[in-house]
Amino acid sequence: MGSLGETQGIAPRLAKALDDARTLARIADLLADAGAALQHDTLRAYVYLDQAMELLRQANSGVESGLRHAVGLNRWQTRRLDEYISRHLDMPIRTCHLAAQLNLSSSHFSHVFKQTFGITPLAYVARKRIEAARAMMLTTDQPLTQIAHAHGFCDQSHFTRTFRRETGVSPLLWRQRCAAKAQAASEG
Repeated sequence: MGSLGETQGIAPRLAKALDDARTLARIADLLADAGAALQHDTLRAYVYLDQAMELLRQANSGVESGLRHAVGLNRWQTRRLDEYISRHLDMPIRTCHLAAQLNLSSSHFSHVFKQTFGITPLAYVARKRIEAARAMMLTTDQPLTQIAHAHGFCDQSHFTRTFRRETGVSPLLWRQRCAAKAQAASEG
């Protein structure tokens, strides 16, 4: 006979297994219905397929979030990376440099990084560069070329492409909009 702790752990696992079994049965039913409807009502078949896909996405998101918490980066590791990135924004930052900060291999680091943040390490670095550049654009009148170089971009063109990808607008337009908002606020 098991201990009380073992017995209490069975109920949640059993409920999860039953939920998983019900979800799988529902997905199987939807796929069977889609197959049957395919011959005479393709629109209905697509509806069934969409419902089955949504159930799969929901089930998969639960699995991914469980994995992310189990094997992602710790808070101290994230803090160390952010500090390293902030100190080296003006220099090239490679994945191997970031991995070395945590004494991990580049491949393992890339894997756990993506599980933690949902993006690659280099995309994360680019995002941090743009955040810092935006702060500088708000507090100085320096030309965009100088801001680009100060934040590790090889030229203004690279900076503009990355900025647009992150914010949806060019750095010049972003700066003009912020200046207009600041002027309106000071006049009002």
